[in-house]
Amino acid sequence: MRMIQISDEMYPQKAIVLKDSVYHSYLGKYYLGQTEIISYGGDLGAWGGLFNPPDSDVNMFLNAYTISNFTDQPITAEGWLSSKLTGKVDVSCHYAAGNQAIVPPSQPMVQIKSANFVSDNPKGGTYTFTRRVEAGITLTKHDFQGMYIIPPGSSFALFFLPPGDKLIKIKIAFGWWEEN
Repeated sequence: MRMIQISDEMYPQKAIVLKDSVYHSYLGKYYLGQTEIISYGGDLGAWGGLFNPPDSDVNMFLNAYTISNFTDQPITAEGWLSSKLTGKVDVSCHYAAGNQAIVPPSQPMVQIKSANFVSDNPKGGTYTFTRRVEAGITLTKHDFQGMYIIPPGSSFALFFLPPGDKLIKIKIAFGWWEEN
């Protein structure tokens, strides 16, 4: 929680308590974005995540992610921190600052990246969790309130396990804020 003091002639000591995500949106430092469609199948997996460049000078605080499964088969995702991921990398251009009242809106330092049809599992880093996403639904995990803090040169990624015979199509969306 953050407190903002607002000058007001009637209430000179007025204070408002905001959740961190709302506070950072107010500052223009909360971002929303998503991957392109991610495809995988057979004995090949895929991944998508938030990548904080080494020269960003910001820490990234994860607030939310969603996984939309557009297929008729359940899928399995693993959460990874700071792992090495392979494949032909796509960098998403689908992102925006949450506060569109600031003109021009700020641009994130963190990038949304993904890769389709990868043969290698993540290397190194920390395996943190597994999530099962049922067919035809969107799994939403939100309100982390920055519990995952990703420094420059690190990442938060979701790796999707090979599904067998089916072709899988998904999208991942993220909400995060950045602090110097």
